[in-house]
Formats: sequence, structure tokens, C-alpha cells
Amino acid sequence: MKYFVKKDTTLLDLILEKNAGMSKQKAKKMIQYSRVEINGEVVKAIHSTLLKEGQTVEFLKLEKPKPAVQRPDRNRPVVILHEDAHIVVAVKPPGLVTAGETPGRETTFHKLLEDFLTYRAETKIRLWAVHRIDREVEGLILFAKSEEIRELFKEEWESVTKKYLALTENRPPEDKGVIATWLKEGPNMKMYCHKYEAADSKYAETEYEYLRSVTQYHLLDIKLHTGRKNQIRAHLAHIGCPIVGDRKYGAKADFVRQVRLLAYHLEFSHPITGKPMSFEYPPRNSFFNPAQHEDESYKVV
Repeated sequence: MKYFVKKDTTLLDLILEKNAGMSKQKAKKMIQYSRVEINGEVVKAIHSTLLKEGQTVEFLKLEKPKPAVQRPDRNRPVVILHEDAHIVVAVKPPGLVTAGETPGRETTFHKLLEDFLTYRAETKIRLWAVHRIDREVEGLILFAKSEEIRELFKEEWESVTKKYLALTENRPPEDKGVIATWLKEGPNMKMYCHKYEAADSKYAETEYEYLRSVTQYHLLDIKLHTGRKNQIRAHLAHIGCPIVGDRKYGAKADFVRQVRLLAYHLEFSHPITGKPMSFEYPPRNSFFNPAQHEDESYKVV
């Protein structure tokens, strides 16, 4: 906006004169959040800045600074497979906790994704984690853009299909089956399998199917029927098939922190439209070829 000063006045009075009905508070904010030029020169203006007859005053909108956020990088990229007004389906890299409180203000994937969307939109974006996958696990994760949408998912969560690929050290005794135990947390935050219900234990059911051998390893397709902490890792270790790199659950210490478990398939009905939605994230070549010295940066207990 550009104004011609017809008589000596102040910057605030000029704005109020030229904008009938504007409040003093709004006029002061206009000065605060604008670049002010008087006769073509930028000035550090306040509401009491004096103006002389014959001067021209122009208000130019300041470029809105982007929010200060943590940017994704090569090691912690943001991969979004789907986004709409209600949900986001993204890929969590290994080494990041999905969401929640972490020691030492450690970044979660929830925070990283929120920051990325906030940076892109130039306004604060909030997300709600619909479910979680282990820090060590890479793969598909679903977020809601409101608490209401998250609650809708929770009500129908049993109808959501979640599949994983697991690279194991040993071949299972049967080519397909269902592992059903009671899981209870023990020392070192490790989950232990119990044949019968024990105090503080939770029932867990994991379906698996043998796919093929991969060099000296074995590839399994996993379908979750329940969602317990470390469920797949504990169940596969229980049948003598620890996941490659998962030293916490009995795997050999041949690799530096590279658990080969991938959340590759997610299928559900959209909570608003009801439209069937299906997503897959294929494993990278490195999934089948863990390196001797790479470190995927997650804590090993």
C-alpha cells in the first residue's frame, strides 16, 4: 500500500486516516509486520514516526520466516507415500523411535515428519501417531491429522492389515504357521514368551509364511494379528529363527546394529471416504545384504 502525505502527521495517524474503521492495535501491527519506505528509503518505523507534507509512504509485506524446524537429511529422510486432508502414510527409517517421550530430547519420526510438513506449509502442522513400529524397524507408518481421525482408526484397528518381511538366520520348522503365546516384559526391556497367561502378560498372535532362501538367510512374510511390543522379534526367536542382526533376541553379533525387519504392507479403509487403501514399500537391496561395519544408529540393549 502506498500513501501520499497531505499534512504533517504521524505514521499511526496516517494509517488510521487512510483506513476508516481500523483499530489502533491493528494499525500498530501493520507497522510492526511491514517494511516501511518513506520517499523510497527503508526506515525503521514505529507508530510515532513523524511524516512531513509531500512525502510518500509505502508498506511492503515482510516475507514470513519459515518456522525453525529440524530438516530431514540423507540418514533421516522423509518419504511420504500418501497425504490428504486427514492422513499421512510415510516410511520410517531404522534408528528412530516412532513417537512419544524419549530420553535426552531425542528426535522421533513423529517430530521429524511434523517438522517437515510445517517447513513445507510455512505454518504449524500437527500429527497424531495411529500406531507404532519399533525403533529398529523400517517401513510404513500411519499418522492422522486430527485426534478425531486417530480415534476412528482405533475403533476399526482390527480390520487394518499389517505385513512385514523378516530375514532370519534359520528356516522355521514349518513353511507356514501361527505363533501364539503370552508376552511379558522382563529384564533389559526384553519381551519373553509364555505358554500360559502370566501376571502382566498380553496375548500375541503372529502368522508367518516362508518365502525363499536369500544366500545363507531365509525370508519370511509376516502378518500381525495383534500388536504387542517386539512381538515379531520375540516370536521368531521363540521358534528358533532370530531376525538377522537382532542381537537383543538371540541373533549372531556379525553385524553392527542392522535388524532386518521391514513393515512393507499396510491396508485399510479411509476413515472418512471409506475407500480401500493399500500401500507397499519394497525392501532395498541393502535389506538382503547387511554390511559388516554400517551402523543404523539405534540403541542395542
